[in-house]
Amino acid sequence: MVVRPAQRLYIHVPFCRARCAYCAFASEAPPVSARVERYLQTLEAELVEAARGAAVLESVFVGGGTPTAIGPAALARLLGLVRAHFALSPGAEWTVETNPDLLAPEMVAVLAGAGVNRVSIGIQSFDAGLRRALGRHADPTPAPAAVAALRAAGIHRVTVDLIYQVPGQTLELWRRDLQQALDLGVRHLSAYALTLEEGTHLAAAAPDLPDEDAFLAMWEATTALAAAYGLHRYEISNLACPGEACRHNLGIWYGDPYAGCGPAAASFNGCRRWTQPARLDAWLCRDPPLVDDIPPPARAAEILAFGLRTTEGWDLARFRRVTGFEAVALCPEAIAELVGEGLLVSLPGRLRPSARGLLLHDGVAERLLLPPT
Repeated sequence: MVVRPAQRLYIHVPFCRARCAYCAFASEAPPVSARVERYLQTLEAELVEAARGAAVLESVFVGGGTPTAIGPAALARLLGLVRAHFALSPGAEWTVETNPDLLAPEMVAVLAGAGVNRVSIGIQSFDAGLRRALGRHADPTPAPAAVAALRAAGIHRVTVDLIYQVPGQTLELWRRDLQQALDLGVRHLSAYALTLEEGTHLAAAAPDLPDEDAFLAMWEATTALAAAYGLHRYEISNLACPGEACRHNLGIWYGDPYAGCGPAAASFNGCRRWTQPARLDAWLCRDPPLVDDIPPPARAAEILAFGLRTTEGWDLARFRRVTGFEAVALCPEAIAELVGEGLLVSLPGRLRPSARGLLLHDGVAERLLLPPT
């Protein structure tokens, strides 16, 4: 494995208008102008450093938090910093996350003017009761108008985020959320199963989640209903029409090198991974990142497991180019067992998960990972 220049850039914006009960991401709410200013100043210094080790970027992803929560002027400044310090390929994918009620005309104009060509809208649920259960404050009502405004501005790649396995959620309620999202005409959908993250308000409340049978029914309903709209699952939590998959995330799962800027953002240079401090104050003080240095075989096995999050799995020649290792030689016994159990499918030149293996990916990955020493 060799050090490679970053092809992708992730920027973490650690501000939201209000913090959701399930959220474990690094964020502050609401944004305070002085904090946003310090953040932007520190971010520029970090971007300058990251640009020194970057190639021409194939994708940029601005996430959070809620990037649009800092307002049009501050977001325009942030997006301008990317243009100022990095070269982007002509077809680069540029994603910004937002909420539907934060897409006023001025914000849409900022996104389109900067060259953003993909917007991820966090809805999570259209149902008022489920939003209360999630401690979700963003209003989904403006979603149809927001999607229309983005398209009118020339941003046609719009995706919606939903959450299922929410306390009190039934299969029928989940179908309604899916239907409303798909009726927006989006060509990409992210559907995440709720996990109770340690330290969140929701985890502290210890609610009862829908059981395993309900989870499976919601997973299958997602696959079936999305397919009726032409979207197909390409990764555990993501479905898209042909050609509409998130290229940024696919690159990460397939071992591309990337730079991460902002609190809690991770970077990877093909060998080593490092993660910035999660607390905004620690990051503002430029505390050192947490470095994850493991031997090349263990890193290659980790990349193998990441790629098996996708329905296509690994082109084995590509895996060899990315890591320098033969996939089957890394963990032959585990792969043979997983194939034998019907969790992985071995084809000429390809290794991919079965439908059941995708559903049980965490267990598959655990068996593929090698000891770090």
